[in-house]
Amino acid sequence: MSQKLPVLVIIPHGGISIPEELMGYESLNSFNLFFESDAGAIDIFSLDDYLCGVIYSNISRLFVDMDREFTELYPNTEDGVIKTKTLTGANIFLEGCYPDEIAISNILKRYYFPFHERVRNTIKDNDIRLILECHTHTPVRLKYGPGRDEPNPLVLVSYTANTKSGLKKTASFEKASDLASIMGKIFSGEGDTVAGNFKIWDNSGGYIMRNYGTRGIDMLNISLSRSLFLTDNFFDLDNLTIDSKRLLYIKELFFEGLKKFFKRAY
Repeated sequence: MSQKLPVLVIIPHGGISIPEELMGYESLNSFNLFFESDAGAIDIFSLDDYLCGVIYSNISRLFVDMDREFTELYPNTEDGVIKTKTLTGANIFLEGCYPDEIAISNILKRYYFPFHERVRNTIKDNDIRLILECHTHTPVRLKYGPGRDEPNPLVLVSYTANTKSGLKKTASFEKASDLASIMGKIFSGEGDTVAGNFKIWDNSGGYIMRNYGTRGIDMLNISLSRSLFLTDNFFDLDNLTIDSKRLLYIKELFFEGLKKFFKRAY
């Protein structure tokens, strides 16, 4: 393509790295870090050559969650910007090793605030028409609570943000449905699911949708099932590596769907 699409992709949960400030204080291994991340997301959604902006973090969401407000911290919440427990309820830090206020401040300054500054600058410096927050998800829901172990479809799309003044649309339902339908057709047959190819997600999004999706630019949250690539054919469990050719293929399919959607919607 000679001209980049005016689209910004944000990938908040694709990283698996531990901030060097916290190394030795965590109680997790590489297996935990891999499966608690949005595996494959950075490889699939990094369309830098074709879009006006792609922003991601290499840091694991367990240690710095870019999709939480910086004030969301323990003990007020276990699922804040620096978490205490994984999605399956395991402790993230060794006993007594949750970072203190000084460490938290330094970590936010080094990783969290620059990430969001890049997002704001990309929006400011480009005529962005669409923002996509991109994730990958497990074939079944893992998070403890209602809905645990329910099957997920291949494609999930959401279009709302839970703000202080109530639930707000970040794009129209029609656009969310169109994107989900297009992606569902493209990925049909590529992964295993008993929940259908696509679904409009009733998730109201986190801080990113709330903060950037209510500024007059269409924003959608899209997630692809890891059943598309975390299978025996494409995933080496011993080394926690995914077949690069498969990831490239999924990336190409995603971009094909994005181009089709953008041409139809804008």
